[in-house]
Amino acid sequence: MSIDLKTRNRIAQLIVDMEVGESKPVRKQEMVPLIEEVNNTALIGHAIRLVRRNGIVIELKKYRKTAIEKRFENQGL
Repeated sequence: MSIDLKTRNRIAQLIVDMEVGESKPVRKQEMVPLIEEVNNTALIGHAIRLVRRNGIVIELKKYRKTAIEKRFENQGL
């Protein structure tokens, strides 16, 4: 296993901590497949878009709340 759970959790936490409309630069292109994988999980629910320029992902942009954020809101937490 090349990518550990701690790294996946850090990516997921980064996404949850972002505000809707916020962008973050992508500095390591080798992380893009992992970021896409985390974005596709049920808890994140495709909350970010990968902004590409000339086929290279340059930033992450959060365009809606994550599934876990919505779940907490619905429970009034």
